[in-house]
Parts: sequence; C-alpha cells; structure tokens
Amino acid sequence: MHDTHLIEKIYQSIAVLCRQNGIVKVNELEIEVDEGSHIEGAHLLSHLIDRDSAMFGDWTSVQVEHKPYEKLTAIIKSIDGESCE
Repeated sequence: MHDTHLIEKIYQSIAVLCRQNGIVKVNELEIEVDEGSHIEGAHLLSHLIDRDSAMFGDWTSVQVEHKPYEKLTAIIKSIDGESCE
C-alpha cells in the first residue's frame, strides 16, 4: 500500500519537473528507492502510462535502483525526454 502512495508521488514529481523543463515525452527515467520498496521498473512504468500515456509509453525506459534510504524515499536521478520545441 505504501508503494502505491510513493509511486503516485513519484509521478507527480516527474510531471512537475517535466513541465518546468518543457519535456513532453519521457524516453528514459532513472530513479532510486529505499531497499524495502517493492517498486520495480515495469510496475512503475505501467502506473506512469496509466496516468499520462502521452508522456510515457512503450518507448520509455525506467531504471529503478534500490539503495539504503529511509522508508518511502525516492530520488529522481535523471529524466531524458523530448521538448515541445
């Protein structure tokens, strides 16, 4: 259940970062989560596509690495995408 909330927070943070940087289509995403998290790349990508299928899709590569962070911690390491320009 906690991972569901964390995944939604990750989506919201990515959406804000993409808006701020003019990214309309995400090609690659690199995220670190706490070691206790069950979040995996395919699961996260599925949620992201459900939330915004124009920004995320089969073309999006999601890398999730588990690190010794506090519970429910996620760090967005990088976002690579295409701008609207």
